Amino acid sequence: GAENIVVWLAWGLRQRGHDVRVLTARFNPSLWQEHLVRDLHVVVIKDSFPRLNSKWLRLRSVARELARHIADFDLVNPHNWPANLWTARAIRSRGTRPRLAWYCEEPNRKLHWEKTNRYLLDYVAAHSQPDTNPHLHRDVELDRRAATKSWRRIRKRARDIRWDKSAASAMDLALVNSTFSQRIFQAVYGYRPTLCHLGIPIPPPEEAQRPKENHILTVSPLSRKKNVHNVVEAMAILVHRWKIPDIRLEIIGDGPEREAIANLIEQRQLADRVQMLGFVSDAELHEAYRRARIVVYTPVDEPFGLVPIEAMARGTPVVASNHGGPLDSVVGGETGIHVDPFDPEAIAQGVRTLWCDEALCSQMGKKGRQRVASYFSLDQFLTRFERAIGAADEGRD
Repeated sequence: GAENIVVWLAWGLRQRGHDVRVLTARFNPSLWQEHLVRDLHVVVIKDSFPRLNSKWLRLRSVARELARHIADFDLVNPHNWPANLWTARAIRSRGTRPRLAWYCEEPNRKLHWEKTNRYLLDYVAAHSQPDTNPHLHRDVELDRRAATKSWRRIRKRARDIRWDKSAASAMDLALVNSTFSQRIFQAVYGYRPTLCHLGIPIPPPEEAQRPKENHILTVSPLSRKKNVHNVVEAMAILVHRWKIPDIRLEIIGDGPEREAIANLIEQRQLADRVQMLGFVSDAELHEAYRRARIVVYTPVDEPFGLVPIEAMARGTPVVASNHGGPLDSVVGGETGIHVDPFDPEAIAQGVRTLWCDEALCSQMGKKGRQRVASYFSLDQFLTRFERAIGAADEGRD
């Protein structure tokens, strides 16, 4: 997700005539379409202390190397943590420096989980017994345990938070991807960032015009907060309780919860209805979006999420969470349906509403395609980004 944004933004700005360089700790060009990375100037920043277990030495080492590369640029645009830390330290010792515009995909969840997991913590506080959503109760339990495991862990986390907030205060401009992220950012860092919605490369119209197939699709890393567990639980309701014929689910993605989700599929007797496809290529992913009748995307406390706009771009309506980033991308009742991600029956009802009404499904698919083309295209994201930078320049002058 966030890595795609870096590549798309760098490619798009270069197409608009900007001199762009991508500085990164790791880079694998085979993960992207060849035309996007063919002419990108990518520099892999070396760590002088790769074997030392010292964040402080690593931060100093990477920042020193980074400083050599950014000196002649007008703007530095860090994205994923710890790029904001590296960049803030890299410019600290310079009398003159490039401007810093941080695109914060989300505050670091390990450091700020009490604020980033707002809806999850409220849910767990209201449902003390983990008889439903055990994966989400487990997630909160592990976060709390990790944060308070030892005095040494507590001190290190406090230090990392200080570094993170210091880096945030060094930025000339902070951009975020949704109104949800805007609120979380302000709660964490104490100032209001600029909203700059994302955008994606738009597929050709014919991709949205081909006939759909008889399955629903979920695309997600398989982690607890992504909540694919409840999509499987919703399928059990659709298949066994409501007896929806012929409905199938495809799951694209991989991650630490793969085994737990596979076991849940077996427990709910869904082996013949649910297929786990793992990691797939971009071409296979785009074809899966195109073929799906409905995309289900119900993460908890998701800052934005590219999945809904990628699905809508291919004429596929979305059943999405009723909080977080999907509130900005999916228009409830027009391009999809918002549901409570903590409630598998609500997810199942959203799917059933669309599954049993082909005309509504088609209508929402068309409106979704129009919404992405009119607001969430890569070209519009680039324009929003350039305007935000320009407005910050005018304010600075």
